[in-house]
Amino acid sequence: MTFSAEEATHELTLAGLTLRVQSVERSLEFYTKLPGVKVVVHRPGYFAMLRIGAGRLGLLQQEKAPLFHLELETSQELEGFAQQLRASGIEHVKLPAQKRWGEFDFTVQDPDGHVLEFESAQEQQKQEAQSTPSTTDK
Repeated sequence: MTFSAEEATHELTLAGLTLRVQSVERSLEFYTKLPGVKVVVHRPGYFAMLRIGAGRLGLLQQEKAPLFHLELETSQELEGFAQQLRASGIEHVKLPAQKRWGEFDFTVQDPDGHVLEFESAQEQQKQEAQSTPSTTDK
């Protein structure tokens, strides 16, 4: 099933990509040589998140896993979007949830096991507003 023009009123934006790597440290050494790349998160031996322009590149140290997972941002509210995907026949849709690191998202697996992670600009803005102290809190 495909989405009709009326159903496809939101846009998806590629927010980031996570690569499976043999060594996070070796990959960090390589990617941080590129101009403008900033390390946002580094968990030695496990994971690193890099900021490249407006996008993110994740480096996940794992021996056996799908080759990558794709991060997509939707302008739609996540729970409604997840329900819309289920209704279209997409299987393996996990419910939207807040992750330990603060991101609110949900994931879907493609037929080959690659993970598509959906996040919402609306949810990100809500979280940022809640975590930023207001001037009345001072």
